[in-house]
Amino acid sequence: MAFERRLEAAVVGPGRPGQLRVTLGCGSKQFVAEVTAELLPPALRLLNSKFVAVVAGRDFLKVEPAGRVWLTIQDRIRAVLDRDWDPIGVADIVDDEYDMYIGQLHSLITAGASKQDIADRLLSIEIDRMGLTGTPMNQLLRVAQRLQDLDLPEVDHQQPD
Repeated sequence: MAFERRLEAAVVGPGRPGQLRVTLGCGSKQFVAEVTAELLPPALRLLNSKFVAVVAGRDFLKVEPAGRVWLTIQDRIRAVLDRDWDPIGVADIVDDEYDMYIGQLHSLITAGASKQDIADRLLSIEIDRMGLTGTPMNQLLRVAQRLQDLDLPEVDHQQPD
């Protein structure tokens, strides 16, 4: 299962034939990838075009239609995961450690999943993906409540920003 995350992106120049060089991410975690030009709308194929990219690992998948709105969602969910969950204790060292889970948690939150369903997903991630024994359910329920309480903007996938 490929886990997606969203990163700021910008076209920095041409790449090999049919490719564009695109920076993905920001700061010390920024990297450059060659992206097939057809994966970008024509308006974004120009030098210095900025957008939000959906990536799996370092692989560019597509342009995020919701643009910066998604980055706001990602930042808010990440803050709860880093502050209140952090099952492996690295959030103060690695700021994007749990980003691969944000999309599925956002889906649960926006679908109106119960606190128990969200807590169960967090426990499943800990046990099945991380190989941990699992955080006590009462703590996971508190994290789930904090996730439900977030003021997340609505995603309109029809209108990129």
